[in-house]
Amino acid sequence: MSKKAAILDSDFTIKTALTKNSKGESLADIVLKLPYTFYCHEQNKKELSAHQNTALIWLKDKIDSNIIDCLSDFDILSIIQNSYSISRNNAIRLYADRLKLACEIFSATFYEKHYSYLEELKNKIEPISDDEFISAINTGDSSVGRGNNLGEIKDILLSIVLNQCSNIDCIFFCSDDNRARRNILAFTVSSEFTFKSISYMGFYWVAKNKKLLTRDEEIEFLSGWKHFCQPSLKDSDLKVTIKEHISRKQPDYPKENIDDLFSAIWDDKVVMLDDGYLVYKYELKQ
Repeated sequence: MSKKAAILDSDFTIKTALTKNSKGESLADIVLKLPYTFYCHEQNKKELSAHQNTALIWLKDKIDSNIIDCLSDFDILSIIQNSYSISRNNAIRLYADRLKLACEIFSATFYEKHYSYLEELKNKIEPISDDEFISAINTGDSSVGRGNNLGEIKDILLSIVLNQCSNIDCIFFCSDDNRARRNILAFTVSSEFTFKSISYMGFYWVAKNKKLLTRDEEIEFLSGWKHFCQPSLKDSDLKVTIKEHISRKQPDYPKENIDDLFSAIWDDKVVMLDDGYLVYKYELKQ
């Protein structure tokens, strides 16, 4: 039987770490009560360093306490090499192929545009040094820059390698970025890899069903999120994407008021699909 791993992305970590109850406890700590092994990619830590100090402190504490395993690209390369008992050069070739696969979820030309140095390196006959590999990755990552799904790409890469090399089923604890989630969903449908996902609002459904929190406790956390968003609370902060008309080839993804959706969770009117979207139960009967 395969093990299960939770892959924490940057946005999910930020949002749950900043969602606190009246005691100052974070929703992110409730997430860690789930019976999974927790991972993040080093890129997630870098993204938190650029955006949110509170979430970064939380993440570093969990990494230092060995609660979350933070893996670098070099760590991933080592997993590949040790798993297949192959040379470093061959491990780099496999790494590059899997990074390309992760990049293609978002763009067919993404890998060629940003990681040409790595592609050249993987065809090198002479032994490739660690410094050469790290330099190729850093050059590509710098070319990608911010705001171009690099965190999600590295999460997918990590998940593919854990799945292939360690027989681990991966669950994405993902952002509410509709485009990124739908791209990942399309990938899982068309490939041999089956990734499940849980979004921020989906976790309230999970916590209820796993009996991690009572309704009153969840209300307190949800109120904590709204309080954090003040005084710059926007309408988008109170809207959550759900899935409708799931029997269609192309479902709809309307926005639902966060309080209405929360009530629906506790009134047992919605369920969460494997792709992380909440849907109303009547959809399942159509």
